[in-house]
Amino acid sequence: MEQVRNIEWFKDELAPKLEGYELDYKFFDEGDFGSLNQVEFNSKKRGGNIDFWGLGWLGIFVWDYETEEQLLNLLLEPNQEREKEEAFKKLQEFL
Repeated sequence: MEQVRNIEWFKDELAPKLEGYELDYKFFDEGDFGSLNQVEFNSKKRGGNIDFWGLGWLGIFVWDYETEEQLLNLLLEPNQEREKEEAFKKLQEFL
């Protein structure tokens, strides 16, 4: 069974692994793809955000402060479950 990747999943599975990162959770009722749960993460080296949209879209952005390079910038559709899983694997490699 596929695991639902949402804000609760993030808080349970990924947030505890992000040592040294400051996490900021935001919620917006109305966004481009329904309601939005956003997580901003920052450390001295890297930062970015993850957007969990109410309609199932997923956005991930990662920035490297040291090299001033964008490492990841994705917007995935609701039906792209395999791509979402790969995106979270990449995210964890960067963090």
